[in-house]
Amino acid sequence: MEQNAHNKAVISLILGIIGVVAWLGGYSSVISLVLGIIGLVLSIQAKKAGNTEGIRTAGFIICLVCTIVGAVILISCIACTACGVTVGGMMACEVIDQIIKAVQ
Repeated sequence: MEQNAHNKAVISLILGIIGVVAWLGGYSSVISLVLGIIGLVLSIQAKKAGNTEGIRTAGFIICLVCTIVGAVILISCIACTACGVTVGGMMACEVIDQIIKAVQ
């Protein structure tokens, strides 16, 4: 096992931890998603280079959780925003209808 594989394993663990802190702290699911994907790639590269340490496995698992949860949060935020726009649009139409009726 070479030192480069160990470094990639450590970096994947660090990125996973930062990604988890990002979505736990409510900062951004996008940051969590991006860091999780980068960490997964580095962890897989470390495995292909022969790294079988527990730190690589931990980095892989944390980055996988970070990616999944980040994606779920991002999708739910997009869905909530879309519902809010739709409901807001419906409310705006009702207000406009009421103004038109009041003017007539």
